[in-house]
Amino acid sequence: MTGFVLPERWRGLPLLVLSSFLFAVMALFARMLSGQLSVGQVVCGRFAVGLVFLAGYFPAMRRKPRFGRPVLWALRGIFGGTSVYLYFVCIDRLAVGPAVLLNSCWPIYGAILGFFFLGERVSGNLLGGLVAATVGAGLVIWGTSLETPTLAFGVGAWAGVLSAVFSGAAVVVLRALRNDTDAATVFLSFCFFGLLVGLPFALADWRPLTAQTSLVLLAMGISSTAGQMLFTYAMGHVSTALGGVGSQLTPAFSWVLGALFLAEPVAPLALLGAAVCVGGVLWGTGLLGKLLVPAPKPLGRPGT
Repeated sequence: MTGFVLPERWRGLPLLVLSSFLFAVMALFARMLSGQLSVGQVVCGRFAVGLVFLAGYFPAMRRKPRFGRPVLWALRGIFGGTSVYLYFVCIDRLAVGPAVLLNSCWPIYGAILGFFFLGERVSGNLLGGLVAATVGAGLVIWGTSLETPTLAFGVGAWAGVLSAVFSGAAVVVLRALRNDTDAATVFLSFCFFGLLVGLPFALADWRPLTAQTSLVLLAMGISSTAGQMLFTYAMGHVSTALGGVGSQLTPAFSWVLGALFLAEPVAPLALLGAAVCVGGVLWGTGLLGKLLVPAPKPLGRPGT
């Protein structure tokens, strides 16, 4: 009897789930820094930790960055860095719930751009799973932010919408790069250009660092670096749309962590959204069918 082997397009899914959890941990630390540091400082802290990691990673692995397509490599960092900055601007101007809701729409833009620029097809199951996972993420956020200010399309809301657009574009470029560029080199672009995007804003609104904020900033950078490396590697094995489905677990993980460590209310609507979100991921990847329908038993030889 042979063991079950995941198809190639599903092999990145476990890494996507883990990266989603780490991004939720990053969001938890980012919330702790809200109001204590400027948006530019938080952005720079995230990318500075990534650059320090890469400074040790390449010598330890005895390899150098591979800049196969420098234009795409630069675009990945510019799009990604801009998206991160706009995302934190959105959180600063709006409540966390509406901000994450706007940013979590990036798979829609990523799937559209992936269709036009990478020729990626979106199957019925994948599209249905993407819709279900996105609805579930929205329910999670809505259920935990009922007491926040009403979402109004001001500067913060437009920043959230644009962050989703830039994030979708960054993932499409990442998918194109991962055909011949290693994950660490792609991540180098993200950190380098992301730091350049955030640095002017950090210098313009610099706030004193304390021992506590420094530790939280470091923890945020470490969780972000680990999550981004896993996400970048996983995107070499999955389509843009499938990556979007998997990443929709981040809001659900954020809700759980917020309830455990920030004493955020556990709303029934959010609990329902978490279930819908997980169901959408299973549906979109086809794993739901495998869980519900048992695999056929192998036929034995006559007389056994």
